[in-house]
Amino acid sequence: MASPAGLQPLGPDRAASSSGGGRPPLRPQQPHAGPSAPRCLMVESVDDAEGLYVAVERCPLCSTSRRRLTCARCVKAGDFVSLDGRNAERYTEKLERLKKLKEEKEQLQQRVLQDMDRKQQADKMKWKIMSCKMKIEQLKEAVAGGNAEVKGDKELLLRCQEESQRLQRRAGRHQEKRDKIERHNGRLGDLLERRSRELQGRLGQLAALRRDHILELTTHIFHTQEDKQGSRCKHTCPLALRVSLRDPADVVAECDPALTSSTVSELAEARRTTYLSGRWIWDDQNGETSISITGPPVTLPSNGDCSAYYSWVEEKRTNQGPELDHINPAHTISAALCYATQLVTILSHILDVNLPKKLCNSEFCGENLSRYRFTRALSKLNTNILHLCFSQHVDSEKLHPHHTLRNIMFLVSPDNTNLGRTGPFEVSADLEESMEFVEPEAAGPAEESGDEAVTDEETDLGTDWETVPSPRFCDIPSQSMDLSQSALQVSQPSANAGGMISSAAASVTSWFRAYTGQR
Repeated sequence: MASPAGLQPLGPDRAASSSGGGRPPLRPQQPHAGPSAPRCLMVESVDDAEGLYVAVERCPLCSTSRRRLTCARCVKAGDFVSLDGRNAERYTEKLERLKKLKEEKEQLQQRVLQDMDRKQQADKMKWKIMSCKMKIEQLKEAVAGGNAEVKGDKELLLRCQEESQRLQRRAGRHQEKRDKIERHNGRLGDLLERRSRELQGRLGQLAALRRDHILELTTHIFHTQEDKQGSRCKHTCPLALRVSLRDPADVVAECDPALTSSTVSELAEARRTTYLSGRWIWDDQNGETSISITGPPVTLPSNGDCSAYYSWVEEKRTNQGPELDHINPAHTISAALCYATQLVTILSHILDVNLPKKLCNSEFCGENLSRYRFTRALSKLNTNILHLCFSQHVDSEKLHPHHTLRNIMFLVSPDNTNLGRTGPFEVSADLEESMEFVEPEAAGPAEESGDEAVTDEETDLGTDWETVPSPRFCDIPSQSMDLSQSALQVSQPSANAGGMISSAAASVTSWFRAYTGQR
């Protein structure tokens, strides 16, 4: 590096001294053009300096001693340039330019930082914008879905409103129909009430007419009356028989005064109990009274005791001689039961009640009836009588399953206000068990023949029909089929047509028996 003012070349002595120092001589440096004012100042400063820097001294800048460069003041002041002359810029200028560059660098860094901050903020804003856009898209989709749902709900609401309006119109029509039906039901109720009153009036008239007919029937034809056996025997029985008809307890009490009253009462109580069908039955009458029908000769014991008929049948079987008695108790019992059967049939016709058992009027008119057939026919008669009593609401406490004529008297009694009624009724369970009563000792198969069994079954139209297998109905001839159809088409036969229906049913039953026997 050299001073900008240029240095004068040294003299020969200095050159020699310098060359003698072992260093090559310095090349004369050509002064280069530059500003004149600074150059003069440089020369003056160099000339005025105290002591000169010689070649042997080291440069304070580059620490070399090859040539003389500059002074320490210039170095301190930075007033020097490059020695190769490629760059005429001084050190101070470079330093200032460096400072400016640093400042510019700092400013640039500040701007870069600011730009980076703005970039980051912009990126953040972009991300926010993107997230907002995504949210907006999602919200749009949600809004679109909500709009679709709202649209569907609106359509559903419209349909519901239309359906509601249709149902309201239908409800209005139904309300009108309901009002019409209520008015119609009201009119029908009034009509039904009026018809019910008319029906009750007609039923009352019918009941009164039935009572009149029954009263005429029981007064003029089938007159029933309860008589004491003693009073009836005063005029017809001898004295010994009338004495025998007295109460045995009274006779014993008169004959033996030593008997106490308790013994007499026990005897009377024992006399008023009857062993019937396997059980003891309390009977206040106990044969002391009899009930006549159609007149005093035709009587029946009030307690239903028909042992006289059984005794007469046994005596008739053992003794074939002629009857000597003018009044036979067996004949009176048969006649009373025959009249009772006829009366029950007529009462069922008048009261319009179907009897559960079919019983012919002449069932008790035959001679030498077996004990089994007589007991079975009597059981059917009592069953029909109890059925009539139940239909007319006779008090069940007054009824007895074996008191035939007494039950009829309770039925046709003027005290029975329900006589002649029409309507449903209930059967007493206790008395219903006694309807199918058949004495066990009288039900032996040895006492009846096959013809008697067939005849007995033919007289009953209850549940005793024979079950015929269904395939055999296919081969029935047309004539028999017409007969069976004509018999089956008759529903609820009246009492006056009972004989014809029973005969037709018996014919059909006989034909089935013969047909199945041939098969």
